[in-house]
Amino acid sequence: MSSVLNLKFSQPFESPVWEVKCHDDKLLINTRNHENFHSAFALVDLKNKELLWQGLEFEDPWWVSAYHLYNNVVVFQKFEDTQNIESRSVFGFDLQKQEVVWSLENVKLLGAQNHLLYLTMPEAEEKLSFDVLKGDWTEAQKVDREVPLEQYPVHYEVDNPHFETLARFLDLKAGLELKGSCDYLEASGTIFIAANHVMDELKALTLCVFDESGNLLLRESLDSGVKGLVSGAFFIVQDALIFVTGKNELKIYSIDEKN
Repeated sequence: MSSVLNLKFSQPFESPVWEVKCHDDKLLINTRNHENFHSAFALVDLKNKELLWQGLEFEDPWWVSAYHLYNNVVVFQKFEDTQNIESRSVFGFDLQKQEVVWSLENVKLLGAQNHLLYLTMPEAEEKLSFDVLKGDWTEAQKVDREVPLEQYPVHYEVDNPHFETLARFLDLKAGLELKGSCDYLEASGTIFIAANHVMDELKALTLCVFDESGNLLLRESLDSGVKGLVSGAFFIVQDALIFVTGKNELKIYSIDEKN
């Protein structure tokens, strides 16, 4: 079997895509514009490959970011004091109802796993557990960590022993001269490489996808005209290749078997 890639979704946003969080069949996208300090969120249905909504904003939007996503609840954190990053409030947002369902003030976040949020309060040093689905405190308990569906690439720098092999492969199969670093992933009998290279004397980042025989299936420019190196450009979930091109456009390709 070999693979074939089919474009299933493409959505441009007004501002650059800053972060994409994933759980089950949902993609939560945070866009940020550093010129006007504008920040907003959008939700994509990964199963049906459609935009459910966009333009979600909060008060003081620049200081709000998504901390954790589980089922239909997003845990947002808000930095209350720009001089003290430990001073935060958190609130749960129901993606279906599109409303805040609980909130906690002045907390120190320690982590999150599945439906549990771990934190401490100023008046207590012990680790506390909060159920993000129920919106209530819960007894500390052991939770089996879910096996993540997302697959992320491995980052290779120039000093990595595999770097030269990847550089020769890209030059031979795609005519691309690797300069600086790359992100590499093998999945579904397919090879994915996001490679830094030089184009018109400026740095560029290009995603190349090959089948197991080394045939080029897809070549997409992810970014160009940048001054530095770029990484973390793509990931795979549920046989879907997800990446951002030109900073603003989210694309989803299905990875299908070809007889």
